[in-house]
Amino acid sequence: MRQLKLFLAAILGIALMVACGKEEKSGGSSYEDLWGGNENKDETIDYVRTVEQAEDDYQYPEAGAEEFYSPSLNHTRYNPIKVKYYSGSCPAATPGKVPSWKEEKARIVHNMVGYETETKTYEKYKTLTNKWGSTLTMPRQEVTGRFYTKKIDGRWWIIDPEGYVHYERGVTSFRHGSSARNAAAFNERFQGNDQVWIDVCRQELAETGIHSTGAFCTNAYSPMVAYNKTHGNTPIILCPSFGFLSKFRSAKNGGQWPGGSDTYEACLVFHPDWPAWCEEYVKSSAFDEYRYEKNCLGFFSDNEINFSYTLLKSCLAITDNNDLAKKGATEFMQSKNATAYTEALGREFAGVMAEKYYKAVRNAVDKYASGLMYVGTRLHGYPKYVQQVVEAAGRYCDIVSINYYSRWSPELTGAVKDWGNWADKPFMVTEFYTKGVEDSDLPNTSGAGWCVPTQKERAYAYQHFTLGLLEAKNCVGWTWFKYQDDDGSDNDNMPANKGLYDNYYKMYPTLAKFMREVNFNVYDLIRYFDGKLK
Repeated sequence: MRQLKLFLAAILGIALMVACGKEEKSGGSSYEDLWGGNENKDETIDYVRTVEQAEDDYQYPEAGAEEFYSPSLNHTRYNPIKVKYYSGSCPAATPGKVPSWKEEKARIVHNMVGYETETKTYEKYKTLTNKWGSTLTMPRQEVTGRFYTKKIDGRWWIIDPEGYVHYERGVTSFRHGSSARNAAAFNERFQGNDQVWIDVCRQELAETGIHSTGAFCTNAYSPMVAYNKTHGNTPIILCPSFGFLSKFRSAKNGGQWPGGSDTYEACLVFHPDWPAWCEEYVKSSAFDEYRYEKNCLGFFSDNEINFSYTLLKSCLAITDNNDLAKKGATEFMQSKNATAYTEALGREFAGVMAEKYYKAVRNAVDKYASGLMYVGTRLHGYPKYVQQVVEAAGRYCDIVSINYYSRWSPELTGAVKDWGNWADKPFMVTEFYTKGVEDSDLPNTSGAGWCVPTQKERAYAYQHFTLGLLEAKNCVGWTWFKYQDDDGSDNDNMPANKGLYDNYYKMYPTLAKFMREVNFNVYDLIRYFDGKLK
C-alpha cells in the first residue's frame, strides 16, 4: 500500500511539474540552477510527498532524551531537537554568510509526548473546517456576519462571520514582487492575471492550512475583494494596513514630522485636529471596500509606531519650543511637576501618546465602520514591553497585534503573560520568520528575522515558535512574514529569504510541510495544551 502511495505521489508530482512549469527561467537561471543539483532533487522529492501529505515518509531529525518543555504554561513533555541559528542578518561584507552559529533546543509536533498528529491530509482537514479554516468541531457561537473575538472557558478566540470558532493562520505581504525574474515567473505561471494568481495561490495556501493575508498586500487588496465577490465558497481573508499618521501629517501638519523626523511620528497625536481627522478618514472612500466586507478580519491603522519610553527625553531636547513634539513633552512634564526625565516618566509619556492615538481611531471606527475589527498597530521592539502602551492598545483595539522578533521562543511566563494581564484582550503575532542561508541565493543582509542554515531549520523554527503560541490562551493566531522572498529592488535592494514562496512563485516544500503539520491540527493541538484532548 505504501509503495502504491509513493508511486501515485510520483505520478502526481510529475504532472504538477509539467502543468506548473518546472523550468521557470529568468535571466538565464533555472529553478534547478538556483538550488543546485542534489539539494534541489531532495526538495523536489519532498514536494511530491508534500502534495500527497505523506508525513510518515519524512526522515525527522534525531531527537534528544524526553524532558519537560520550558518555559511553559503546562507540563507537557517532548524530545528536543537542536537547531542552529544566528541572531541577526548576514553582514553586508559577507552576504549569505554568518560569523558563527548558536544552537538552541526546538520542539516539533513529531516529538511531542502524548500527542499524535491526527489530520494529515487536506481531504480530512476540509471535513473538519469551513471555508475560512474555522473549526466545525466546537460549539457554534453567535452569528454576526463579521469576525469578532470572544473568551470561551478562559481562552480567547476569533469567531468567524458564521459563528464558528477560528484561529488565525496567515501570511503577510501577499503581493507581486518587483524583480525581473519575479515578473517573468508571474506572467508565465499566472498569465499576468491577478485573479488567476489569487485563485491558484489561495488554493495552495489553503492546502497548507493558511487562509489569511495580513499587512502590506499593497497591490492585492482590491483584487482580493473582487475575487471574494465571485468565489463565495473559497474566500481569502484579508486584513488591510493603513498609514494614519503619515496621511495625517500630509493633511494637517504641513507635510512635516514633529521634530523633523518620523522618529517623532507618535507626537502627531498632540495636534488638536487628530481626533476629528480620524473620523474623516474612516468615513472616507479609503474604507469603502472593507467597511461591510465579511471576509475582512479587521484592519491595522499603522505599523510599528515608535511608542518608545525614551522618546520623552528626545522630545525635551528639541530646541524649537513651537514644535509639536516639544510642546507635547513640555506640557506633559508640567502636568507632572517634573523638571528632569526619568524612565518612569518616559513610560507614562508613551502611554499618554498611545491613549490619544488608539482612542481617536477607536471612536472613528465605532462611528463609521462599526463591526470592523480594529487590530492595532503591530507593536514591535521596546513598545510591546511598555505596560502603559499595551494597556492603551487593549482599551481600544479588538486584538493587540505584535511583531515578535529577537526571541527564539515565545515568552510564555513573561511578556505573553503580561500582555494578557495588561491588555485584557487577545493578541496576535503579525510578523515572525527565519531566513535560510546555505541553500538560498539571496544575501540575507536585511530583516529582523534570524538566520538559520537551511529550509529545514526554517521549518523546525516555525513549529517551535507556533507551538509556543498555541499554549498561550490569550493568543488568537499568527501571520508569517512573508508570502514571498524579498528580491531585486525589494527592501532597499537588500533581498532576503523571508518567504513561504520563492521568487518563481514556488512554495518551499519542507517549510510548507511543517507549516501544514501545525496548521491542519491547530484545534487539536490547543485541546492538547489545554488538557482537553481525549
